[in-house]
Amino acid sequence: MMLTSPTTSSWTRVSPVEVLITRACEPTLHEPNYALHLEVAEYINQKKANTPRESAMYIAKLANHRNPHIAILALSLLDTLVQSCGYPFHLQISTKEFLNELVRRFPERPPPFPGPVMSRILELIHQWKESICMDSRWKEDLGNIRDMHRLLQFKGYRFRDNVSRQSNLAAAANIKSAEELEEEDREAQSAKLQELIRRGTPRDLAAAQELMKSLAGANPETKPDYRSQALTELNKLEQKVILLNEMLDNVDTTRGERFAKGDAYDQVSTILASARPRLQKWINDAERRILNRLINTVLERYEAFKRGDYAAAANPIPAELSNNNDQGLSLIDFDDSAPSNSTTQPASTSNDLAGLFASPSVPQISNQSAMGLGLGGGGQQYGHGRWI
Repeated sequence: MMLTSPTTSSWTRVSPVEVLITRACEPTLHEPNYALHLEVAEYINQKKANTPRESAMYIAKLANHRNPHIAILALSLLDTLVQSCGYPFHLQISTKEFLNELVRRFPERPPPFPGPVMSRILELIHQWKESICMDSRWKEDLGNIRDMHRLLQFKGYRFRDNVSRQSNLAAAANIKSAEELEEEDREAQSAKLQELIRRGTPRDLAAAQELMKSLAGANPETKPDYRSQALTELNKLEQKVILLNEMLDNVDTTRGERFAKGDAYDQVSTILASARPRLQKWINDAERRILNRLINTVLERYEAFKRGDYAAAANPIPAELSNNNDQGLSLIDFDDSAPSNSTTQPASTSNDLAGLFASPSVPQISNQSAMGLGLGGGGQQYGHGRWI
């Protein structure tokens, strides 16, 4: 067994996360091993602390490896970690150190035919700009990614506009309870606090002091209302139920209108189907229970339209309630007014249930205005091996 000299510095030792990343980027791998990717992501999510920064910088170093196969494997691992590790990792890939290291080998003038590694880096930066920089709850902390994207575009680098919206659809359906939102906020604030302390500039230290006060609960009046945020997300989901129901009402069955994968019907139904398991966890909540029943009904209509069963698709009333329509007249009731009451009852039930899908019953939620993407006036240096 090899013994370590007591005079050896601790920084020369290889950390566990570097060992995991090296295994996932072995040149003997013919293609990315996503089982190893998830193992790295799980380790980062468990350890937290400085692990997200350490792993991000090490992957950026491997992305510039002289062996392009290792670089491609590292970029594939980077893509998996961005999708699996959340805000603490997103904060690290938005730092100037990481972005400068990632594009370190980019020439001042873009080549006419970029290589596979350069093309993959451009694809990832464009994907981050179109996904996490737009959908994240803390997108204001990811401004350096937008700046890098704009700078590369200014220098002549081209981005392919083929970003998949599946991650955005998943984010739209990833509703959370008030407790989950609060826990997510505390983890994000802890990660941001550690990053501010690491930078150590007077401005960052002042921001860290204010953040510590917030974490300690010194200003309870500034605490966000997580319950209202959770209800807002539920209202947005309810609007999608109404939207899909109205779209199905306007389907032209006489001309044989067909649904295609990826169309508006498919996108809205995908969001609702993805949100259904989350709602079923909170089935004890009356609001979520009603919304879950509405989602089930409208998705059943959508599936009936896809099968061509237009009779079932035209009736939005759930099957368990529509059985009451088949009840015959009472044989022991000789009152003349009884038949009229029994025949008019299903119609009123139908109207009441159809009213659940009426658009005026749900308050409209105004969309928040998009954040400005303008670059700051000064303080950014371009050149000497640094991009931003």
